[in-house]
Amino acid sequence: MDYAILIVTLVTILFLGLAGKKKHDTLEDFFLGSRNLNWLKIGASLFATNFSASALVGITGAAYLTGIAIYNYEWIGILALIFMAIVLYKMLLGSGVFTISEYLKKRYDHRVTIFYSIFMIFMIIFIDLAGALYVGGLILSSLIPSLSVSNVILLAVIFSGVYVLAGGLAAISRTDSLQFLIIIAGSITVAYFSFASIRLLDDFQAGLPPESFSLIRSLDDRAVPWPGLITGIPILCAYFWFANQNMLQWGLSAKSLRDAQFGLIFTGFLKLSVFFILVIPGVFAAVLFPGIAEPDRVYLILLTELLPAGALGLAMTGLVAALLSNTDSSLHAATTIFTLDLVRRRKPNLNDKQLIFISRTFTLVIMIVSAFWAREIDKFDTLFEYVQSTLSYSIAPLVTVYVGGIFLNALRQTQLFFHYLSVLPAH
Repeated sequence: MDYAILIVTLVTILFLGLAGKKKHDTLEDFFLGSRNLNWLKIGASLFATNFSASALVGITGAAYLTGIAIYNYEWIGILALIFMAIVLYKMLLGSGVFTISEYLKKRYDHRVTIFYSIFMIFMIIFIDLAGALYVGGLILSSLIPSLSVSNVILLAVIFSGVYVLAGGLAAISRTDSLQFLIIIAGSITVAYFSFASIRLLDDFQAGLPPESFSLIRSLDDRAVPWPGLITGIPILCAYFWFANQNMLQWGLSAKSLRDAQFGLIFTGFLKLSVFFILVIPGVFAAVLFPGIAEPDRVYLILLTELLPAGALGLAMTGLVAALLSNTDSSLHAATTIFTLDLVRRRKPNLNDKQLIFISRTFTLVIMIVSAFWAREIDKFDTLFEYVQSTLSYSIAPLVTVYVGGIFLNALRQTQLFFHYLSVLPAH
């Protein structure tokens, strides 16, 4: 029954991805879905992309280790979404750009924008995409013994790559509309059985240290020391929501400013649920299953130990949907930056159809690279540690340049370029 649910869902996702038109004549049509997405599709796609397999496993594992403090990343992210909706999208949509590099080009010279584009491609492939593929391989290979980690990774990139290559962002949006619902249903299922397994709240609280229930931690806390609420997490959220093409492409595809703004607010509202359907089950697992040596397996243990047949199939399908929704968006975001910011600048005489062909070719390259790199992530203690440590050491100069380009008109191009180069080695 569990496998039947999964197979039916995969067939439906593939049908939705391939259902639209295959011929794309313009860049807007392929890369931004003809700029015709309404707020509901934008919100669903943003949440599905954000609520990746990496989030399912990484946040649950981090909550198992450190308690609810990991939710600080989410509520500060909600504030970032509100700021995006109110302030930034007015400027971005009004400029008619496809990528952030195009917008930065209005403020800086080509050195900054090229550096920014290459850096973003690296981050999307090695953080967003590889992290999601690693999680899918880790968990699904345990749930389906006939598949190895490498098998799952290869199947995921091929499956999502098929409809990304065929239909661009419009195809991804169609699949996300279903995947969004499946992710929510699967996560609620896991949360329900986790809550049902805790019989007495007092016993639950007695089984954990008091700091597990605190969002604000001491200076020496492993997870989120309190200065990080001011200096660390806001920078991470600024990168993720303000500067990451993986997220920004959805707002840029809106048919109006109002749709973009409502879509972001809708995503922020949905992110409130993360506390209950991801963080709390992770904390519950610390009482139900103490002593788990590998926190990235906490989500897997919740699935296999608590869920009956049928419910397990729904939760497993939610995990697959989360894996695919992040994989397809990451593939498309990276190839958009490569094609429009690097190739088009180098060869401005190429027409739209030629650029779309190059984009599809580069998508195949990304699929191969990310599949190989995903296996390297198991060298880190937890997935969340891999993601956050890599981001913390690399994005500060990027955020400085991006925010500076928007708000600080006095900054000179050369100053910003050498700031970018000088700060990166220091990290």
